Amino acid sequence: MRTRALLRCALAAALLAPAGTSQAAATLSVRAWIEGRSRLILDDTTATWQHFDLAAPGRLDCNIGVPATPTYLEGVEWWPVWPDMPDCENRDCGGCMSDTYSSLVTSIPNAPFAPSLIVLAARGFVDIVEYPTLANGYRVVIEFFDPPSAADWYEVELVVAGCSVVPYCTSEPNSTGVAATIDVTGTLSVSGSDTQLLAAGCPPNRVGLFVYGRSAVKMPFCNGTLCVSPYAPGLLRVPAMVAIDPVGTARCPLDFQSLPPNHPITGGSTWYFQFWYRDHPAGGSSANLTNGARVPFCP
Repeated sequence: MRTRALLRCALAAALLAPAGTSQAAATLSVRAWIEGRSRLILDDTTATWQHFDLAAPGRLDCNIGVPATPTYLEGVEWWPVWPDMPDCENRDCGGCMSDTYSSLVTSIPNAPFAPSLIVLAARGFVDIVEYPTLANGYRVVIEFFDPPSAADWYEVELVVAGCSVVPYCTSEPNSTGVAATIDVTGTLSVSGSDTQLLAAGCPPNRVGLFVYGRSAVKMPFCNGTLCVSPYAPGLLRVPAMVAIDPVGTARCPLDFQSLPPNHPITGGSTWYFQFWYRDHPAGGSSANLTNGARVPFCP
């Protein structure tokens, strides 16, 4: 069944305010004086700079002028100790390492999680270039690149969000008298193979399909509420039509390799899921939906 067939169920076309609920998460703030290219390695409660091109963080003109330029971690001054090779700027040292700061209050989890980065100030490039995996000991690496010509302050917040499902939106009762719900189980790891979509409270012995998208909405749809945005990139579907068993449960393994190739689910990304199902005894449009599930995926 094509996505356009789902859209024909809509009882109203007006988009309401997004209904997604954000997961409470710790944030780790970083503020640094950057010239050139450097990486901040975050692991457990520690932080270490690795510098590559131009002057090391805080070391332009050897940090003997004004203003003084420490690195601020969670608002606390840190004056990294550098090897001072080939000079006091550590200019173009090609990967030299600072000493290690070991007093982070917001620790990096020693388990799969999906970090995200909020960029508050940046003249050039800043992004996560290494996501936490078992292979790298669950560390996070942020790269800063300030284009040549002086230096500037860069300020970011690393959101340390665990990979856990956040239910949102509400579903309407179906012909069984209950409102169906959705859940996503497993580690939520893209590199794993144990993620499963689950819907419960559906009319038994019917069929449906799981849909997903990049953002949340709340709008009338079929006999219920659409919780996944139909706008760009649109409602995407998990390929397989799913049969609902005699107790009203639908299950579908989430095969990341079989999803639409132009919109892959990657580690560190967040997607919104919902289950659409047939419900002829209810009348109306003869279809309904579960609530929504906000899912941040791990690498």
